[in-house]
Amino acid sequence: MQFLLEFFPLLVFFLVYKFQDIFWATGALMLASIVQLAVTYLQSKHIPKKQWIFFAMILVFGGLTIGLHDETFIMWKPTIVYVLFAVILLGSQVMKRPALKALLDSAMELPERVWVKVNLGWALFFLASAAANLYVAYGFEQEVWVNFKVFGMTGATLVFTFLTIVYVYRYLPQEEKAPAPSKDEQ
Repeated sequence: MQFLLEFFPLLVFFLVYKFQDIFWATGALMLASIVQLAVTYLQSKHIPKKQWIFFAMILVFGGLTIGLHDETFIMWKPTIVYVLFAVILLGSQVMKRPALKALLDSAMELPERVWVKVNLGWALFFLASAAANLYVAYGFEQEVWVNFKVFGMTGATLVFTFLTIVYVYRYLPQEEKAPAPSKDEQ
């Protein structure tokens, strides 16, 4: 359910874009983000800081897009988000405190060198994503950018997440891995 809630505004943006235009889609994205916040609050009585930041960015860039009737602002939003993530991850790397370790350490125990590599890998992924977004936004038609944003970047993120899981799995302590069935259970 949470997975669907995360992608709800993006799906609304895509569907409205297909039937209207980018300005209507941007307005729908803003409204869908409000619905997303409300549902999150009703479910948990709390809205994570990350969601507030995304909401604020959507309001700012969406407001500029609609107010100035210029799609450039909404097309730049992903690049700014990706660069922001990369800067946070790289900054934490410089401070020798990988941000992903702080975020996920309670979920899994990994050697420090693995956290450093995963943190750096995600920083580079976000920088590449930022560059790819600009390339598609300025090199192709708007419809191609919308499809790329919705399907291409979502797919790339899911693939990179899967590759990260495959990479870290071998470093997990044995008790965190799924135990093999005992002979009595077979």
